[in-house]
Amino acid sequence: MDHAALIDRFYRAYASRDAEEAASLYEQEGWHEEVAMGKRREGRAALVEGLVGFWRMLPDVSWDRRGYIRAGNCVAVPYHMTGTFTPRGERATPRKIALDGLHLFKIRDGLLVGTKDMWDLDLFKAQMS
Repeated sequence: MDHAALIDRFYRAYASRDAEEAASLYEQEGWHEEVAMGKRREGRAALVEGLVGFWRMLPDVSWDRRGYIRAGNCVAVPYHMTGTFTPRGERATPRKIALDGLHLFKIRDGLLVGTKDMWDLDLFKAQMS
């Protein structure tokens, strides 16, 4: 599978909230890093768990891709993400979120070795208040 097709499948899996499909695009020990949060998940089971939790917090999240930059086996995809953050608790108030970010993909033999997601934590926190 070529790089562009793999990236398209990644975003289709995200759009359809298919955590199993998204995780299947990674190598068995593939990883995802949320740079702003300083968190990393490794292995397909951990990736599925992370995505399910993420979509619970942002059930209507969507990404508007803003390009595609390939350099060897790495691809960068700038995006604009929108969604409604749904905090835990009975008295929690949902908040609209809009962030620009960058997904970085490292690819080997048609699978994702790992991904990094970069976005502004301070802007996210400001939209929460």
